[in-house]
Amino acid sequence: MATRYALGRREGITEDLVRALGDYERGPFSDREKAALRYADQLFADHHKVDDALWNELRTRFTEDELLELTWVLAEFIALGKVIYVLGIQYGGHAHV
Repeated sequence: MATRYALGRREGITEDLVRALGDYERGPFSDREKAALRYADQLFADHHKVDDALWNELRTRFTEDELLELTWVLAEFIALGKVIYVLGIQYGGHAHV
């Protein structure tokens, strides 16, 4: 996986950080970030299985407004990823201009 976008690099996203996402539970992420990543994984895998335990953990780390925004952004990116895949759209380092 590669960091290809200048905005991400300006915000401090490095190749090492991107690689650490594969095992984020042991990676250099805060407890808050790990909770958000667990939520993202579950929302992607099966949103019907986002259970009370996960939701309660999220509520200890995020405000209701932050949870709404996090959920919205995750849903947008999950949907976009599915559209890109289904339509076979080239992106990132694989795109040809």
